[in-house]
Amino acid sequence: MMIYPVFHIPHDGALFPDELMESVCVSRERFLWYHETMRDRDVLQLVPLRFRDDRHCICFPVSRLLCDVERFIGPEEIMERYGMGYCYERAYDGQRIKTVTPELLARTRVYYDRHHRELDRLCQRRDSIVLIDLHSYSDDLVPKELMITGGSTPDVCLGADPVYTDPAMIASAERVFRAAGFSTAVNAPYSGCMIPNHVLSGAYQGRFRGIMLEFNRRICCGRGGQSAEDRFSLLRALVDRLVEQWELCAGPG
Repeated sequence: MMIYPVFHIPHDGALFPDELMESVCVSRERFLWYHETMRDRDVLQLVPLRFRDDRHCICFPVSRLLCDVERFIGPEEIMERYGMGYCYERAYDGQRIKTVTPELLARTRVYYDRHHRELDRLCQRRDSIVLIDLHSYSDDLVPKELMITGGSTPDVCLGADPVYTDPAMIASAERVFRAAGFSTAVNAPYSGCMIPNHVLSGAYQGRFRGIMLEFNRRICCGRGGQSAEDRFSLLRALVDRLVEQWELCAGPG
């Protein structure tokens, strides 16, 4: 059974719907600065060219500061303690950026639910899926509580779900990235990966696997004489190699 690769990009949207922007309580200039600082910039550049289309990429178009589709709804969401649940009240530094009201939560939930329905529809169309949850991060934005002991951060954080991430996927990702000279860590500083509701509910009858690839921004910038595009080209090739390996090892669920 061949797997169907899907790249999920939830945090690089750059739309600002008026009905959500009405809640912003800092200057628009300041809000846009936070948006640019906290978005997963350029992660689409990490998607292999053969998969860079609407059939294989699901990108949330709205700024994550207005709606974060990767947060849980409810008290189990750890980022709620920082004011950064699905409807952000605060930025990464604690600055209050929005006035959150019941009305705003309801309007935000419309965008959130629409995106999750899109993920569910994908599951209903495919019987063997590997979802690559694609992110970038900066050391400056990691909450201190999530930092690895000693303050170090990996070049690539591999997010694994205890049920839906095959250990062989993590092992192959570690081999591929380390062979290219990049450090890795599993579920640190961030953990888990996106699992569609259709899968979590038990309604999905196919084979689903998921993994998060979270790239430290320092490795996406040019260094050692390489241009940023050269570095993106290398990382794309590594991601493409991983997908090929996952396709080869895919078997019965």
